[in-house]
Amino acid sequence: MNPKKPLAPARLRTLAALLLAASASLGAAAQQIAAPTGAPVVARLGELTVRQDEVEKLLQALPDAERAAVKDNRASVEGWLRQRLLGEALLKEARDKGFTDKPEVKAKIDAAVRELTARIVTTGYLESVSQVPAGYPSEAELAAAYEQGKAGFNLPATYRVAQIFLATPDTATAAVAKVREEAQKLAREARGGDFAALARAKSQDRSSAERGGEVGNLPLARMLPEVRDAIGKLKTGQVGDPVQSAAGFHVVKLLDSQPARTATLEEMRPQLQAALRQQRQQQLIQAHLTQLAPATQLSIDAAALDAALRKTN
Repeated sequence: MNPKKPLAPARLRTLAALLLAASASLGAAAQQIAAPTGAPVVARLGELTVRQDEVEKLLQALPDAERAAVKDNRASVEGWLRQRLLGEALLKEARDKGFTDKPEVKAKIDAAVRELTARIVTTGYLESVSQVPAGYPSEAELAAAYEQGKAGFNLPATYRVAQIFLATPDTATAAVAKVREEAQKLAREARGGDFAALARAKSQDRSSAERGGEVGNLPLARMLPEVRDAIGKLKTGQVGDPVQSAAGFHVVKLLDSQPARTATLEEMRPQLQAALRQQRQQQLIQAHLTQLAPATQLSIDAAALDAALRKTN
């Protein structure tokens, strides 16, 4: 198995932040991390432990893509475990020494609890009073939104492509020349023979080789620049000359192409439904807030505000 590509330092910092954010959202206090008898323990620092189920909850709280990245980078998870235990040890020490009983600390904790409670309650309540009806948007509303934005629903031309790929692991001139010669030979054979059979037998990109060389139906922007230029010059059914990229040589065949077009209503339906529902919810929220605090009943004392601002200088 090939080793996985290490993540860049910036990526590690991002993952660490996500891990810490997810950890905080779980709200695990010091007394909650003492593992019950028989529970699998993943990490330990004296009496403090992190259980397997906590790690599982942490990972589940992450978006799919970030979860996969974290699982593929063990160092980021181990780093989070160390930080978690150190944080819990520091919290325990502060409590044991009575730091949390100090009036100024209690006041900050109370203020934070009030702020968090208010945020949770108001956010949840606003969601409850701004529920968008299940049937919204209607077909007529969808059609109207589609017509209104139709000019921007452009899909680029797509090309159904197959390839035979030969890698050039050695950058020496002689080695590259040998692979180029083999690619040219395969291109000649492919023009007069069965491209799919040749791809299955000779292509070193196994994922596409299993499909007779097919790599999918793609716009030019999603192809390698070198391959992109070659495909743009081919007619349907043609096999091009070998194209060299940084990884190796590509013998490509254009199987089919579709011109640029406007996406249909059915293709845009999921995005339009989501956008219209979100827009409608924001309208309901704004309407509720306006009703709750009419402009005619809300006033600001400019003199009192000015005095407060002056005192903070």
